[in-house]
Amino acid sequence: MLRALRNGLILLFLLRPMICLGKSPDHIESVAVSPDGKIIAVDFEKGGESFIYKISVDIGNATRLTDAKTGHESSPTFSPDGKRIAYTYSPANGRHSSIVIGNIDGSDLRSWSSPEGSDYWPVLSPDNKTIIFARSGYYGNYSPIAQPHPHAWRFYASDLDGRSVRELTNESFYMASSASVSPDGKSFVTVTQGLNTPQQIAVYSLDHPEKPSLSLRPHVPGESKLGQEFDFPNYLSDGKNIIFMAASNGKLAHGYDYDVYRIDIGTGAVEGLTKGNGFATDLKVSADGKTAVFLKWRLNWHGTPVKSEVYLLDVQTHKLTVLKVTGLD
Repeated sequence: MLRALRNGLILLFLLRPMICLGKSPDHIESVAVSPDGKIIAVDFEKGGESFIYKISVDIGNATRLTDAKTGHESSPTFSPDGKRIAYTYSPANGRHSSIVIGNIDGSDLRSWSSPEGSDYWPVLSPDNKTIIFARSGYYGNYSPIAQPHPHAWRFYASDLDGRSVRELTNESFYMASSASVSPDGKSFVTVTQGLNTPQQIAVYSLDHPEKPSLSLRPHVPGESKLGQEFDFPNYLSDGKNIIFMAASNGKLAHGYDYDVYRIDIGTGAVEGLTKGNGFATDLKVSADGKTAVFLKWRLNWHGTPVKSEVYLLDVQTHKLTVLKVTGLD
């Protein structure tokens, strides 16, 4: 979960898949929200394993979606019609991670994987016929002082059964975020960073995706002088705005706030939706654009995130509500 960028700053962004916290308390790792905002899906880590749970927003009760006994399930996502759920599964034996998709009740779960790399972060197109996902082609590090992480990221699209795979980007990114598909199904947005290039919020056309059709590097108040840091871009339902998280200098002992912002794609105007989050991750938004969900983390004495809580954000009113969750075991 802890992600160290190349410059040594302890920031959350862009090193997403399955980085454990060692002997940390049980915790929620990633989140997703159903199209109507009524159900949250999370992966809950306990004892070195993590599995997918569904949580009813109105009562906060969690129920296990799957029956896997080992490994790491992560990065859940709902189909736009609310009938399916997809996620990443990483076996405990170190084999390549795979994409799993099935019904919202956990039935008819089917997985597919590639011999060419590990697949992560599935997201379904608005017509519920295509999966867009990221593939890591290299696990390691480029520096003797850095921990190994997945690198060499590329984005792909396929049918729901993993067939007819096509590459969407012809670049190999040092780091990347999960993608969000526009409501009209014509583009997707992700955050990318090259080995020697800064981060960008990159919009790609799904018809002609080789290079980004739009590159955004929004500024936020109090951002670090060492460079902009942002992640977790999500299209809103109007297709004209994107919400994302960005790092700014905070008042906490460990230095940074990770707040939610909205950017108008046409004008570049940025609006803050939260303030003073502290360490926060995994922003997702419902398909109707009304509800966002993310994790706030409690840090231990040396700044390592050890415990998370689920927060709901009303995108219009900016009201934040902590979701009290029961039933995780």
